[in-house]
Amino acid sequence: MDNNSLNHFRELLENKLRDIGGTVQKMTKNEAEEQENYSSNELSSYDNHPADLGSELYMTEMNTALKLHEKNILKDINNALSRIEKGSFGKCAFCGRDISMERLEAMPYARLCIDCQEDTAVDPEILARQRPNEELIWDAPFGRKYLNKREDDEHEGMDQLGDLMKYGSSDSPQDLGGYHDYEEYYTNKIDHQGIVEKMDNISNEYYKKQLPD
Repeated sequence: MDNNSLNHFRELLENKLRDIGGTVQKMTKNEAEEQENYSSNELSSYDNHPADLGSELYMTEMNTALKLHEKNILKDINNALSRIEKGSFGKCAFCGRDISMERLEAMPYARLCIDCQEDTAVDPEILARQRPNEELIWDAPFGRKYLNKREDDEHEGMDQLGDLMKYGSSDSPQDLGGYHDYEEYYTNKIDHQGIVEKMDNISNEYYKKQLPD
């Protein structure tokens, strides 16, 4: 690439660097004000349902993601300016071929040619079918019945859910009339969840009382 082209792209990159840098500064300056606008103005959200703060959380996460996106572009621009100084600007980082002038005009901080960029792009359909590597050992979150694919009589999905929910959830006892605390709700004292026959409701405590001291 000749010097005129390099100077042209250096000017484009420096202009984008100033514009995006100014945008990031404004976003940082307005961050506190936006947080105040989206906050619930309550001293504590302890007694609120998580969904009550859904809109505020969405706006906060969206603004954070937008700011991070702009910062990533700034990083790419600085890397492109470094490549100009090193003499490697305009070369694909993968295949080493020249990046087309049209692509550089549209995205002067591009580090890959269009062919390599398409090869590295993730197909949304493939991504949607991918599962975490952990599931090679563990069961999928939702299987045949409750939480696992292989149900057994000793400890099935409903039992797992009950054990976890004892530690609390967004459905507190005050929302489920007749229960006083979490332990009562998940020990089957009222609705006897999981009891098939009356004999199943007999606990070991019943037999312990019959043992001599």
